[in-house]
Amino acid sequence: SRLLHDRSSAAASEAAAAATTMNLFGRKKAEAARKGPDPAQAILQLRQTVETLEKRQVHLDKKIEQQTAEARQRMAKKDKRGALYCLKRKKMYEKEIEKINGARLTLEQQMIAIEGTVTNTDTIEAMKLGKKTMQSAMAGNDADTVAELMDDINEEMEQANEISEAISAPANDVLDDEDLLNELNELEELELESQLLEAPAIPAAPT
Repeated sequence: SRLLHDRSSAAASEAAAAATTMNLFGRKKAEAARKGPDPAQAILQLRQTVETLEKRQVHLDKKIEQQTAEARQRMAKKDKRGALYCLKRKKMYEKEIEKINGARLTLEQQMIAIEGTVTNTDTIEAMKLGKKTMQSAMAGNDADTVAELMDDINEEMEQANEISEAISAPANDVLDDEDLLNELNELEELELESQLLEAPAIPAAPT
């Protein structure tokens, strides 16, 4: 009974481990599927495929030239049937080149579309980043906060002006002191009299 219990426990552990492993692999595959293929890798593969098609087209062009030359040779030998077969093969190669050109055009359109999509995605991400940066920089700095700050600044400036006026008040009061002004006027009169007394006498006009 104990042996059977141990075997059952071991089997259960193995099953749990296998289930965990499958779950991990399944999760990775699901995450990869959600993430999607890498655009750069997709563009690289598309470009490599286009290059392969270009090489194939170059090869077919050479085949067409060969069949054209062979057809002329057979016509020179009066081998009309052989010349027709050469032209038929030439026609097949030309149709193959048309297919290749169509495939190349489709692949190139896909590359352009993917590159445009990546550019648009990068632009959108940059715009989102700019928005978040602005929001972070402007955190707590809404219009009401700025208006309150300006009110505080204006109030502080008014207080500073009042203090300056209070400090300069005694000097201003001097200009309003009537006794001092009268004394100043007397000094000015005395100075004027002194200047007149010191002035040289005007010589008498000759008779």
